[in-house]
Amino acid sequence: MKETSLKRKIMFLKKSAIALILVASMSSCKKEKTLVEAGTLNIEFDNVVGNDDFQLQKTFIVDGKKFSFTDFRYWISNLRLQKEDGTWYQVANSYYLIEETGDIAVQDGNYQYGARKREIVSLQNIPNGKYKTLEFAVGVDAVKNDNLSITSGELSTMNGMTNISWMWHTSYIFSSLNGLAEDNTTKVIKIETGLNESYRTITVNLKSPIEIAIGSQSQIHLKGDIKTLLQSFDSWVAPSVGAQQPNLMKNISDNFQSKFFTLK
Repeated sequence: MKETSLKRKIMFLKKSAIALILVASMSSCKKEKTLVEAGTLNIEFDNVVGNDDFQLQKTFIVDGKKFSFTDFRYWISNLRLQKEDGTWYQVANSYYLIEETGDIAVQDGNYQYGARKREIVSLQNIPNGKYKTLEFAVGVDAVKNDNLSITSGELSTMNGMTNISWMWHTSYIFSSLNGLAEDNTTKVIKIETGLNESYRTITVNLKSPIEIAIGSQSQIHLKGDIKTLLQSFDSWVAPSVGAQQPNLMKNISDNFQSKFFTLK
């Protein structure tokens, strides 16, 4: 009896081990299949001023006045792609900071945010297929904008794009443009958007569908024209824009949505 019982236990353990191996093997195959049947999509956000490439400290002429800039930064978030069949693919945790800036003091100078230039967002493991539309937002959605403790993607209070003075409400700065304007006299330019009312969704219909395949590297090239933001209002009369100028901030946000981005 004891021998029979022992044999049964051995057989049971063998069957269990085989079952576990099969489950692990199937799981591994599924993961491998998910990773293989995907490609990379690089999205370039090429910032310009009219017909000129944007550069720090370079002089640009806009409506007869001289402008030069020390930094330009804005959040790109909640990217998704539409296939030819109309279905959408949502890119998870898609919060990216597009920027060209010198060194920035963070938290009253306690930390230093080093100079950097970033124009390309690289989206990994995009499912295979043909995509006809790109959608994204400028800014941070209300859920995360109202609660800085929620982290996702590149969202961080340490990047110098948070503000404690948005009408006594701590949240992200959606876009920031700083520099100088000259026309016989010199004025400091400080143009920012923020608050949930500034969040804008942009839809880009591609000229022709892009195909993402196994191991592919696909590209979408966008141009962002700072001149359209400066022309959202009289930037000479009002060189400083923030929460205290809600109408001007709305004009800038609207132009981000309707005029700033074009396909190259």
